[in-house]
Amino acid sequence: MIFFDLDGPILDVSERYYKVYSDILSQNGFKTLSKSEYWNAKREKISEHDILKRSLAGPLIEQYLHEWKLIIESDPYLMYDKLQNGAVEVLETLSNNNELVLITLRTQPQQLHKQLENFNLKKYFSAVLSSSEETIPRLEIKYSLIKNFLNIQKIQDCIIIGDTETDITAGKYLGFKTIAVQNGIRSLRILKEANPTLLINSINEILEMDI
Repeated sequence: MIFFDLDGPILDVSERYYKVYSDILSQNGFKTLSKSEYWNAKREKISEHDILKRSLAGPLIEQYLHEWKLIIESDPYLMYDKLQNGAVEVLETLSNNNELVLITLRTQPQQLHKQLENFNLKKYFSAVLSSSEETIPRLEIKYSLIKNFLNIQKIQDCIIIGDTETDITAGKYLGFKTIAVQNGIRSLRILKEANPTLLINSINEILEMDI
């Protein structure tokens, strides 16, 4: 069984994240960082508060976080997501001989499933795991989602493919083989620190592996 994180490995969400950031700041009279400056900061795990400080918009932080939660998964911004190059081919190939499960920390299930249908991705996954819980650490949420799912399925020898230290650490706690993808929301430096089983540039490389 292979667990796939959605945002990063399968979908390029960088434009959506930047658009939400830039719209909130612009609408409140602040200048923004360039997309590359913003995305590099996100990939280095710079906090939203510090990103706003770099944008000279520190006092906006509470309003910014409130507005971010309201719009980050809304239709006008989800339209900026795009499939990573080769993602469909990878899912098509792997789903022929493996059970694929999607694991994501998206908080709005209806929006999530609508987007999966729009990209015609649902057919590749036997299950879609998500949670609207926001009061406990993301690692704990992701770990619990997978653990509870496996308690029912009772399947061993699993793999998790993700682009953050959260994905890799959750997988290691569960005894999975962990594959970190470099073209998502975390930098190579942070992914190396998470010490995954394998570190690849993009999910395209999975087709060259025997998994």
